Amino acid sequence: MNKFFTTMMVLMLAIAAQGQMLTRDNEKLDTLCQTKFTAVYQYSINTTDVEKRPVTDSIRLALQVGDGVWKTWTYERYLFQQQRDEEMGEDHYWFMHNEALMHIATTTVGYPEGKTITLESIPPLQYEVTEDTETPTWNMVEGSDSICGYLCQKASGKFRGKTWNVLYAEDIPTTAGPWKLQGLPGLITYAADDKGIHTFKLIGIYQETVPITYSAGSVVSKFSMEERRMIKTMIPHEKATREQIQKQKKNVFGNRLYLTNPMFYMTGAKEILKVYQNSGDYQFVGGLYVPDKAHQYQPLEQ
Repeated sequence: MNKFFTTMMVLMLAIAAQGQMLTRDNEKLDTLCQTKFTAVYQYSINTTDVEKRPVTDSIRLALQVGDGVWKTWTYERYLFQQQRDEEMGEDHYWFMHNEALMHIATTTVGYPEGKTITLESIPPLQYEVTEDTETPTWNMVEGSDSICGYLCQKASGKFRGKTWNVLYAEDIPTTAGPWKLQGLPGLITYAADDKGIHTFKLIGIYQETVPITYSAGSVVSKFSMEERRMIKTMIPHEKATREQIQKQKKNVFGNRLYLTNPMFYMTGAKEILKVYQNSGDYQFVGGLYVPDKAHQYQPLEQ
């Protein structure tokens, strides 16, 4: 019996609870199932700033893995929901300064069954995208490596316009991985696209039983339809297709104006947007973070 499975035996005694829970803001959340374990990744993007100097944006992600369902979101938001503020560091909101948040969506795989739901942000609005779960076509590669003390095998596959080189640990029995990468006989512990732009690397794994939650209410807009029309290039409804989101991200984040003025597309709507300036390097628009100066957009999928 491998070391991971042995440590998991106690957790398997926990019964997956179905029901609702409340966030710290009293928002109702549906409990999908209980986690078997939570894997923490460092997600990094290699890009350039407005002056074309190399920069790396990086944040931590939590991958909660349950029975047939797993969820990837920022580790700090995960800690906040669990009321574990002390683990977030002295500056609870440092991660909001990071532009990697504009590239990674909250992703729930297996809910509903056979589907993947992502919560995408194009400030000041959020969108819910539901699609069929797609598994990359993986090819096994010779060689192995070690991540967090686990022996990992190599694989390579194409997914959403990119070639991904990954490591996976057969000693961690799941087909899950960070973001939408999944489908190997063991947890994906490392993934990098062949251009060296996007990287996910496992930095810790925790055996704990906490709820995997979802709330469609988190994407309900605070703006009326009339106000939404004032925000250029926006999709008119909270529910969108993946194609619509990718097109709008390219129109907004990929626009040359975005690098120097990330709010360029909101110019005609500032009177209805609640903008909170903070420290001169970022601001909140409609409750979502927007940097004062942006980095070159590097789409995670095509």
